[in-house]
Amino acid sequence: MIKKLLFIGLTLFSSHAWSYPNFIGFGYNACLTCHYNPYGNGPLTDYGRALSANAISDRLIHSDSKSEEEIATNSGFLYSKPKNQWLRPSIDYRGLYLKSNYQTDTEDSKIIHMDANLNLVFRLGPKENKDKFIAVGTVGYAPAPLSNQDSTEPKYRSREHYLGYRMNDKWGVYGGLMDKIFGLRIPDHITYSRIAPAVSQNDQTHGVLLHYTKPVLDFGVQAYVGNMAQDANLRQKGIATQAEYSVTDNTRIGGSLFNSKSIFLKTYGMAFHSRSRFGKGSSIMAEVGQVNKSAVSGSSDIDSRYWLIQNHIKASRGLYIINTIEYFKANIKKKEDKSIRFGPGLQYFPGQGLELRTDLYNTRVFSEESVSDDTWDITGQLHLWF
Repeated sequence: MIKKLLFIGLTLFSSHAWSYPNFIGFGYNACLTCHYNPYGNGPLTDYGRALSANAISDRLIHSDSKSEEEIATNSGFLYSKPKNQWLRPSIDYRGLYLKSNYQTDTEDSKIIHMDANLNLVFRLGPKENKDKFIAVGTVGYAPAPLSNQDSTEPKYRSREHYLGYRMNDKWGVYGGLMDKIFGLRIPDHITYSRIAPAVSQNDQTHGVLLHYTKPVLDFGVQAYVGNMAQDANLRQKGIATQAEYSVTDNTRIGGSLFNSKSIFLKTYGMAFHSRSRFGKGSSIMAEVGQVNKSAVSGSSDIDSRYWLIQNHIKASRGLYIINTIEYFKANIKKKEDKSIRFGPGLQYFPGQGLELRTDLYNTRVFSEESVSDDTWDITGQLHLWF
């Protein structure tokens, strides 16, 4: 009954989503198990879709007579069994209902359509391993960010298109437009851990990624030249690297680095992160990082620091409780220049292809002159993928 009420209530909202590193709670340490992209995000593999249909999601949209095997078998495009071995299409929509500055004079509500995409994966490998060579592409609607509503950039774009080749079960190389590898790729793109190092929703870059994996280790090096759709003077060119190691069956620790430069700006970032499983389907993650931005001319040099702790508690099949605590210091040289944000949330997967989530965020900003009043934001999220 609780799940049905939650389903009815949350369908009033719209939303956003990403990949889910917190699913280490189900024993999946590496993103490559479920995604074509070895660092998550983007289209799911056949195994990932089956896992989403069974272990991750509830079966509210399925009749009691349908077996788990039937649900997994028909987890392909539009709830069907894959028609062939070489093409994997999918579609997805992400939207957000946002009520900001709740119960203040500046309270505001809006619905934001984050994107709507058509994804195609061409599996061009040999019969015994069709994922050995892949071509991945996505095209869809992507509106201008709230901070730049006057933008004249096209609203239809690709956030991801690349070629991938797995030389063997350990080594793979990928080239094209992808996300920069850095930190925990959590679905909340408004977190300081995503914004400070510029690895948020629209921060993809063209480059080449070399990836190495084995059961206890993932390691990647990525050389990039910025997003070629941007103006040349804004493109950050550089290198990023990330490693994660399983210290136990239930815990992974890792580190990330990047160093890049445009005509005007040099950036450097580092982070340490961990992911741990507890219980069946629950996890806790943490990340601490620092980013340096300096003008090429030498006129300014600013270090920012952040940390994040987030747990993901499985309440029942398909239903999760999320708690997030964040800290951000925009300039570590200023004593009281910092922000603290925390909030609880609920995430529910009624069935494969449908995610519902609602969050309450509290933010307090400390400056050298004063401490701001608490601000409260409420979000409702919807993610559809088929």
